[in-house]
Amino acid sequence: MMTTELSLDTLRSKLADPEWAAVRVEATYQPSGGPGARVYPPTFPTNGENSPYLLEDRRCDGQVRKATVLDQVPAQNNRCEEAEAKAWRQGIIRMPMLRMRHDGAASFELIGLEAPHRAFDAYWRDCELDRVKFDRSEIGKAILAASLEDATALLTYDPATLVYGGWNSHRKGRQSKFPRLYASEMIGWDPVEGERKAGRMDPANLTGSRKGEGDEWTYSSSEGKKGTKLSEIGHGNIAPGDAHGGVTISEATRTAVLSLTATRRLGFGSMDPAAVEAARALLVALGLLGDRLAFGDAGLWLRSGCDLVVLTEQLEWIGRGGVAESFALSPSGAVRLYEEALQAALDAGMPLHLKTVELVPNEALRKAIDFSLTKAESTGE
Repeated sequence: MMTTELSLDTLRSKLADPEWAAVRVEATYQPSGGPGARVYPPTFPTNGENSPYLLEDRRCDGQVRKATVLDQVPAQNNRCEEAEAKAWRQGIIRMPMLRMRHDGAASFELIGLEAPHRAFDAYWRDCELDRVKFDRSEIGKAILAASLEDATALLTYDPATLVYGGWNSHRKGRQSKFPRLYASEMIGWDPVEGERKAGRMDPANLTGSRKGEGDEWTYSSSEGKKGTKLSEIGHGNIAPGDAHGGVTISEATRTAVLSLTATRRLGFGSMDPAAVEAARALLVALGLLGDRLAFGDAGLWLRSGCDLVVLTEQLEWIGRGGVAESFALSPSGAVRLYEEALQAALDAGMPLHLKTVELVPNEALRKAIDFSLTKAESTGE
């Protein structure tokens, strides 16, 4: 049965009806290489464990099954933000945005969708706005004073913080925490770990040893010992050894939830109820936009060796009793939906600041950026 492309009217009616709790996206994948092809989950320090992968037991369809995590919630959120940042830079979407630019020994740009702690990031703390320390500027003070009861400042200047979550861990004093409205993760089921050997063949088969590190070294034809081998500075052969070998899985699944319940908890001070409704609809549309731009195509590339293709995908409204109502939303449809929600919020009187807030790093941050991007690697620091 054909499902209907989601409209703003439907989104607003579901959000206004407390009988509906969430949007859920469920998708299944197989490796692009086909069933049985290995995929590479992210690796972590082993801490004495045998596997570098995150392996765990999960309950699925009444059974406990082995699973490996292919992408955790923060990583999936970052993929949504990356996709939205690309669309914003291309002028496809409008969005309130904080931006820091630095042109010194190195050129560097950071926008709100890329800042690790979003609106509360240390980069903004160490910036100035119109020669005023950002935290002491009118915009900075408004963001730091935002609360769950009145999140107007975050919606006005950095709405992604409300969708993907944020809290201030870099400043003193008690600050509000904003739990994420949208969360997604990917699991590989029934993982069987593979084996792999890895080495390196030097094209000139260089032998001998060296004194010195990096590009400041001198050559000796004597046999190298540990700490003097050419292979330790990028030359010479490395004998094949053990390397993490990926996994084969029965299937991969992605589950994303956008909570309508959590969205309804957000307040916007004394704003008119119609404006509050429009603001919440905008946040749901922004969450769906990120999901569709990041995951709405047929293929999904998570990292080298983890290339997947969609087998099935279902988008649903989830209500009381687990009732589900399907809908469709393509990436281009999500852009249209978001822009309609944005315009509706503006028309309702929400003070969305669509002119980019341009920040300048302070002297300490400028020096840190210049050194880190131009000199730190060459000096080995």
